[in-house]
Amino acid sequence: MKISIAQMQVHEGDVEKNFETSLGMIEKACSADSRIVLFPELFLSGFDYPNLQNLSKKMPEYINKLLEKSADIAICGTFLENINDEIFNTFYCLYEKKVMLKYSKVKLFEVTKEDDYFCPGNKNQENTFDLFGIKFGVCICFELRFPEILRKAALKGAEVLLVSAIWPVERLNAWRKLSAARAIENQAFVATCNANDKSGKWICAGHSSVYDPNGTLLSSAYNQTTIKTISIDPEYAKNVREKFPSLIKAYDLNCAGG
Repeated sequence: MKISIAQMQVHEGDVEKNFETSLGMIEKACSADSRIVLFPELFLSGFDYPNLQNLSKKMPEYINKLLEKSADIAICGTFLENINDEIFNTFYCLYEKKVMLKYSKVKLFEVTKEDDYFCPGNKNQENTFDLFGIKFGVCICFELRFPEILRKAALKGAEVLLVSAIWPVERLNAWRKLSAARAIENQAFVATCNANDKSGKWICAGHSSVYDPNGTLLSSAYNQTTIKTISIDPEYAKNVREKFPSLIKAYDLNCAGG
């Protein structure tokens, strides 16, 4: 199966410009016979805090436009979602003109006051979906630091884990190491998509990447605005788990002294 990661500059507040960029990347992914294309976090809007209400009300129109483009390729990434004037950062998977998954970010990044503007998603919501005979798991940006979120997906059988993010360059080292760690501990492919260049006041780290279930880097976009397409075999994740069965419910271990 081919998967594409669409690393792009997210122009804060400029929905139309970001949308046009995303259309070009979807076209390239389709030309490469990719089955799924992953975009950065809030790739149409960025974190334009003063204008979140207005921007969020535009999202259904653009999501519907992307649904029309999803007949032959799954389109994934996060969008502003407005529910009764409460704003959520929600991961969508769009395929065959249907919404296959909605997952709202649970762990909001308090350092940048994200929790002042967004509502957290329900911690019990589903973060997996089935497509092409494969189970996928998802998390959003800061959630990469919380292994329990992707472990939950892996324990439900997810063989490919998708991470959509706007991650700053000053924490690039953590971005790379945490991504590899999530692949190793869950014995799953991990595909990450980050923004690059400047988004609002942040310089983004780029380095959208794909790791195999052993944590080996298979492909990276590094600092470029580009789309990377790579073939992965989810059966390999199953084989790794069978040969080296370390994927266990670690939280069930009794670590208390005897």
